[in-house]
Amino acid sequence: MLMVAANQDAADAQGRYDHRVRTRALEIHTRSARGGFLYLLAWLPLGYAAGYFNNAPWNSTAITLVLVLLAWIRMRSRPPKTDAAAQSRWISRYVLICLATTLIWSAVQAWILLDDMAGVQTRNTTLMATIAFASVFAHLYTPVMRLALAGIVMLLVPVLAILWMDSAEPLMAAAMSVFSIYLVNAAYRSRADFRRRLDLDDALRGQRDQYEKLSQTDALTGLSNRRTFAETLNGLVREAQWLQGAGVALVLLDIDHFKSINDRHGHVIGDEVLRRLARKLARMFSADDVMVARIGGEEFALILRDVDEVSATIRAEAFREALEAQPIACAGINVPVTVSMGVGSFHAARDRDDDGFYAAVDVALYAAKQQGRNRVVSISMLEPGRIRARRGHGAVDAAPTPQNDDV
Repeated sequence: MLMVAANQDAADAQGRYDHRVRTRALEIHTRSARGGFLYLLAWLPLGYAAGYFNNAPWNSTAITLVLVLLAWIRMRSRPPKTDAAAQSRWISRYVLICLATTLIWSAVQAWILLDDMAGVQTRNTTLMATIAFASVFAHLYTPVMRLALAGIVMLLVPVLAILWMDSAEPLMAAAMSVFSIYLVNAAYRSRADFRRRLDLDDALRGQRDQYEKLSQTDALTGLSNRRTFAETLNGLVREAQWLQGAGVALVLLDIDHFKSINDRHGHVIGDEVLRRLARKLARMFSADDVMVARIGGEEFALILRDVDEVSATIRAEAFREALEAQPIACAGINVPVTVSMGVGSFHAARDRDDDGFYAAVDVALYAAKQQGRNRVVSISMLEPGRIRARRGHGAVDAAPTPQNDDV
């Protein structure tokens, strides 16, 4: 049980990690997919107004083409819908694309600040654009913190270095330095807000999963409940109808004289008997292709995928013998428990659908009880026509209903 709990905890942790990686990938793509075109929109009017396309046409054209290419690649790059590892690799590639665009703009900014021919208006315009781009990194790109910090550094460090080296710009250099510190702090605050949102999302998803699990689980035994049993049986029968060779077996199990156990020992012991029996079933039928469910008061069901009637009967008989040989110990009391079991495998011509299949196996369970209880009866052991006769008299309901213990 401890190993199962540890495996479940590991699976839950991996699920949370995968969800966070997926969220980061989707967030960063949604926030920045078209961001590359902003650099282009800033560069084109600035380059033409400052005369760079006339004075340095090759450099200006090259900058334009590279910005267009990077913006197109960035827009076309979408996060994969596969596993978290692939999404994490996509994030790394996307970071490189974004930073390549930022590096181009940083070079343009340095070029203009170092150009003696650039006017004050041109220099101030590029500084305003750089401040705007750095603010975007601080507030929008924090789902991937290394991208946000790298973008801020690439944009502002060259600017600060040039401004501090220019003895004519001490006030601008000081102002930009203070603003850079603010942006780094803003990036960390934005990152903290994003993480709180992820934590809240994880908590809500955890509650949703817990409620979903509770809606599929029997509260007393922890096994699958009747609704989950019915849905699973319906799905596997449909699969058997459509896929040739696919098989499904059903075992219905009823505790013999369970009312007497409650009358003799009390309902607390009776409930404990149900829990102990459920654990025995779960241990003996623990394969991934088996569902164990409690479908009524003292009724249980097993759905076995790709198992024929003979194999299911052998496994059911082995469980019945083991249960009969060892009483169930409850609160220091050894309670002898036996069960009656009906077994069958789905046949489309005979059963038609999952309701017909359940009804046929229910006939086998009724026969086991009628023959003296504490035995396993399969559909093939019944007299020909008995299933049709029982159906014709309306003695068997298609839906799972608790058996009368006194039958």
